[in-house]
Amino acid sequence: MKVAWGDLTEEEQTALKRLNRGPYPALSKALAERLVLLGLAEERPLGTGINRVGRELVINTLLGVRPE
Repeated sequence: MKVAWGDLTEEEQTALKRLNRGPYPALSKALAERLVLLGLAEERPLGTGINRVGRELVINTLLGVRPE
């Protein structure tokens, strides 16, 4: 399932943008689990981190790239 930026809540969008910049210690467990479930983040030894799909979504959104 491909997730579009507009499918995410404002809280999810903010969390992804912050994860894109690095560790986000204030990320709630529930929100972290939701981003993992959506395929935008992954669990790592030091906590939840953004994955390639999530990073591409954030970058394409920031650059204004339209989905095909």
